[in-house]
Amino acid sequence: MDVADLSVLVVLLIVGLIVGSFLNVCIYRIPRKKSIVFPGSFCPECNVKIKWYDNVPVLSYVLLGGRCRRCKVRIPIRYLLVELLTGYVFVHLCYVFICCRHESPCVLLSYIVLCCALIVSAFIDLKLLVIPDEVTFVCIPLALVLSVICPSLHNAEDTLRSFTLVGIHRLDTLIASIIGVFVGGGMIFICSILGKLALRKDAMGFGDAKLMCMVGGFVGWKLAVAIFFVAPFFGLLMAIPVLVFKKSKLIPYGPFLSFATLICIFMQDYFIGLINLYVQFFTVIFTGFHS
Repeated sequence: MDVADLSVLVVLLIVGLIVGSFLNVCIYRIPRKKSIVFPGSFCPECNVKIKWYDNVPVLSYVLLGGRCRRCKVRIPIRYLLVELLTGYVFVHLCYVFICCRHESPCVLLSYIVLCCALIVSAFIDLKLLVIPDEVTFVCIPLALVLSVICPSLHNAEDTLRSFTLVGIHRLDTLIASIIGVFVGGGMIFICSILGKLALRKDAMGFGDAKLMCMVGGFVGWKLAVAIFFVAPFFGLLMAIPVLVFKKSKLIPYGPFLSFATLICIFMQDYFIGLINLYVQFFTVIFTGFHS
């Protein structure tokens, strides 16, 4: 890694921390149906406007000891975690797609948008067991638009994804995004219906289906399938202790879908290659013997 790449990563880290501070505003205000722009940041306990020097990402939290300067009420650790997580995600995305893969900046921007939406959705779901429509209903059409503006997002002409229908690159990537929306959301929707029939109650919320529609629109159908199968492994890590030690049996699934999406984006060559192997295997099984 040269000095130029390191400088870009440092800049992305700073930008990520700042964006993370804004995501905290979204996480607090969106479920409460409040504007994410006005008014400025304030303490929810004493309603005092937060000064700029008390609103510096990470640093202010540390210097204030995680408490409001005015009323001394403890600030939830979630604020610090979201800022650090967002900064890390920005840096990792830049490293993978710009420094290593040499993708176009619009690919990086598209994944940044998706990851920000995932962070907001995951933390709201953790707190309130709901995935906000304000996030998914904005990002689903945005994914379609970005697939046209940034056709390299889906690599329609790349043999890794092997996707072409009409031969027009931007139209192919739009179709790939649309298919990703239906495949991503459809798998969760079918699981929700089957779970309800089997358990006689809602097993999975439709918010998860809308979240996967959003994810599929950005990453395409192959990564959406990979995410669908990877997420339950992370879900089990939390489900077992929750079911054993807590009275509540409700477990938010959005955070696991979000975390699985991050993993699959960072390692997309591996997971898409794996899906390709399965596709080739079943193709041979169902058609190979008749050729």
